[in-house]
Amino acid sequence: MRKVDLLRLSIHNLLLHKIRSFLTSLGIIFGVGSVIAMLAISEGAKKQALKQIEAMGINNIIVYTKPPSLEGKNATDTSKQSMVEELGLTKQNLTHIQKMDNVKEVATMRNSRKIAQKGVTQLDVKLVSVTDNLSNILGIKTTSGRWLTPVDNANRSMVCVIGKNIRRKMYNLGEQKIIGSHLRIKDAILKVVGIVEDGGSNTVPEIGGINDMIFFPQKTSESLFKNVAIESAGGRSFKMTQIDYDVFFVRVKNTESIDHTARRIKAYLKKNHSKTKDWDLIVPLELFKQKEQTQQIFTIVMASIAGISLIVGGVGIMNIMLANIYERRKEIGTRRALGAKQSDILNQFLVETVFLTSIGGIIGVLLGVGISQAVTHYAKWPTVYSIWSIVFSLVISSAVGIIFGTYPAIKASKQSPIEVLRSE
Repeated sequence: MRKVDLLRLSIHNLLLHKIRSFLTSLGIIFGVGSVIAMLAISEGAKKQALKQIEAMGINNIIVYTKPPSLEGKNATDTSKQSMVEELGLTKQNLTHIQKMDNVKEVATMRNSRKIAQKGVTQLDVKLVSVTDNLSNILGIKTTSGRWLTPVDNANRSMVCVIGKNIRRKMYNLGEQKIIGSHLRIKDAILKVVGIVEDGGSNTVPEIGGINDMIFFPQKTSESLFKNVAIESAGGRSFKMTQIDYDVFFVRVKNTESIDHTARRIKAYLKKNHSKTKDWDLIVPLELFKQKEQTQQIFTIVMASIAGISLIVGGVGIMNIMLANIYERRKEIGTRRALGAKQSDILNQFLVETVFLTSIGGIIGVLLGVGISQAVTHYAKWPTVYSIWSIVFSLVISSAVGIIFGTYPAIKASKQSPIEVLRSE
């Protein structure tokens, strides 16, 4: 029997029972759809998470000031407490870390804990003093104007650069004259010289997002505020905190030795801050590896769950095809009596099953893409499709048809024409 005739006959038989054919393929449709959707959503989540970690710099080590836990301390005993609490990373720490072998450069950041004001608009934004090399280490892009320069720092210039979210909060929509405008911070006035945007959504530990900050030179901050901040401690009470630096962004020369460098920094800070653990350390490369491994496990688990649904769909197809054999015994017997070979019957039923699962696979791919798009639109979660996942799903759906259609096809081909026609 010619292949074209075999395919035409198989499609004709499936179209005779459209509803049954559709219901039979539902298991494959939902199975493939769930595979595509789960892989797209998990890959999107993986890409987003890894993008955020990469934005922190896989060749960076982030050391930051972390307020110590109050557990075990007597809050009522204030007799031995100083009026000014010294906390966190110090200039001595910076000098020591800069001299380590594998350290290429260090950028610093300090949260001034001051309130910025433009006209009558006042917001409790993050006003941070930084070194000029911060933009290179974190990959911060200037969308308008310029970034801070070494000259700004050396001259203690009264200039600042704002994040894109600060522009939205403190300026009217469509306002053009932002570069050159002025912001008031306490008794100082800073001139805006640039606007930055961090596409990587960097979040600085204990401070916040880059796009929500106002940056100004480190030495300007030292001249204005003397590294002392006055903050509310609840009610009418206030506390004075002296912090030299909130964050060190340490860029290493050799990424392969980043773990060794991080251990050296930890050992030094443990010794230097032996009385109080007021610091912590993050290695983005370690986070990157851990997150990637977690996402791989998550993808395998989700794909396994979707694979089970495909197996269930395959079992359903096998049951329907077995029932189909008994309904079509007269057709099978007549064809065998007219000269059809066992291989012709076997191939016909096998083609019907594979065609059914393949069409179900195509519909399932479209369903999976639709679900992923809906998740992206309504939940604002990124989704990523890959060619291999679509091809893999289609191959699996066809394989399910072959695996679960073989037994019914063999059973149909072994029907005795004499016994079938006698019983009919």
